[in-house]
Order: sequence, then C-alpha cells, then structure tokens
Amino acid sequence: MRLTEEQIRDGLKRLPEWELDSDAPAIHRTVRLPDFAGAIALVNEIAQAAEQADHHPDIDIRYNTVHLALSTHAEGAVTERDMALAARVDELVP
Repeated sequence: MRLTEEQIRDGLKRLPEWELDSDAPAIHRTVRLPDFAGAIALVNEIAQAAEQADHHPDIDIRYNTVHLALSTHAEGAVTERDMALAARVDELVP
C-alpha cells in the first residue's frame, strides 16, 4: 500500500540516514566505506536481505560509496516494504 508523504516523513524520523525524493518517489541513502571491498561486502549483505524480503533496491556502487534507492515499483510509490528494507539496511551498515 502506498504511503503518503506525511507517513513517509514520519517513518524517516526512525531512519535518519534516509531522505525522501518526492520526484522519484523513493527514499535514498548514501553509505561511504573504507574501500571498494567494503562497499562490495555491504552490497552482498544488502542483496541477501533483499532476496529474503523479496524486495529489491536500486544500488549504485562508485568505488567506496554505495547509493541506495528504495521504491515499490509495482506501486510506483514508497510503501511499508521500502521502510522495512531501509531499517534492515541500517542494521547492516557497519
């Protein structure tokens, strides 16, 4: 179920590293790690969590920087599934 912008902003209070992109619509987070190997290791962990949740983020890796975007493509909006996966990602970030 689609979340309203107010619901998303309320949820992001519990996910302070994430930001709303109203134009997308999606929530975004950027993580910087010590090196490329650390970035790849994090992406592998996120991939496992995403597979378990059957919900897959957009991931862009630039050397030691990982850019993540979450949106439920079938809904064309941010949903509870995105917020739940964002919380799981936060647990995985070192």
